[in-house]
Amino acid sequence: MFIYSKKIFLFIQEIKSTIKEILKKEVNLKVHNDRFYNWSQSYSYPIKIVIYNNKPILGYFNADFFELGFHERLMIAPKSQLHSIIRHELAHYLVFIKHGANIQSHGQEFKTFCKDMGWGEEISNATFTIDEEHFQGDNERSAILRKIEKLMALASSSNENEAEQALIKSRELLQKHQIEEKYLNGDDELYIRKRILEQRRETAKMRAIGQILETFFVNIVYSRGGPFIYLEVLGKKENVEIAEYVSDVLDHEFERMWDHAKKNIYFKGAVAKNSFFLGIAKGYCSKVQALMRRTHQHLSHSLMVIEKQLIEIQNQVYSNLSTKRSKGTYCPRSASYGEMMGNQLNLKAAIKRPNQQGLLI
Repeated sequence: MFIYSKKIFLFIQEIKSTIKEILKKEVNLKVHNDRFYNWSQSYSYPIKIVIYNNKPILGYFNADFFELGFHERLMIAPKSQLHSIIRHELAHYLVFIKHGANIQSHGQEFKTFCKDMGWGEEISNATFTIDEEHFQGDNERSAILRKIEKLMALASSSNENEAEQALIKSRELLQKHQIEEKYLNGDDELYIRKRILEQRRETAKMRAIGQILETFFVNIVYSRGGPFIYLEVLGKKENVEIAEYVSDVLDHEFERMWDHAKKNIYFKGAVAKNSFFLGIAKGYCSKVQALMRRTHQHLSHSLMVIEKQLIEIQNQVYSNLSTKRSKGTYCPRSASYGEMMGNQLNLKAAIKRPNQQGLLI
């Protein structure tokens, strides 16, 4: 889970500037914009920085994403400590480029590299962990999330009117939380980015889930790291948490709904299945949008502000974001049936923790 705010964007730029200076003046590598070249200048690599606050370590290097991560508390650390941690994690990155992933993390190759760079044992032997007694992971769901979960649970009621009103109320609470005065005044609000739904390849099911999640005031981006592709959810903390819980439910519920369609409507094949999933997303999103138009016309300006701010933060987080269109064969019949099922879908967010049994819908 990564965090963003105005201050954190400035901190990221500070770290990038420091890395570029180290690469040019100490490692003697060519740097161009936010990339650097290897020693033979045959390949270039990204300078990608993320800030987090949910791990008991001060820094790390993730080879799958070519990503350097640093803890939020380093924003107030002495510069000497920050620069030592930057050199340590950058050394992991450069050793990976030279030797690949199949070496010990702090083995001889790593120590030799640090020595060749003139970086002493305070960098090569450093351990940058945070004492457990001083670190508290944020695992408790917020009050706003608990309220919304209860409303979404009511939205699965067999009483159509009660279910619709509960769905409306859950959206009202989300919107009210989003448009507090301090939010609209543009204070240094905190945004969260989290990777979910790890898969080997992008699928219609993943795209459909992503479309539904965007009704919860988050932006969705597809991200590849190593052999996997992920949905990256970006938004305010509570909205990202809700989106993650809903994605877990949908991942299972989509398969249950497809099994029902196969048995009762006699659909079969990958094309029908993919079209059915995309139809579910279309039906659910259309229902939510229609409900919001009927009940929240007075909030239209505030919602436009929320959407604008989400787009702005997305453009800052993903400065080189590209888009692509997914192509594939389409089955109108199964898509239409999926749309009908999606229009009837009511999410029950009383989702159990991983160590508990079952997912409810």
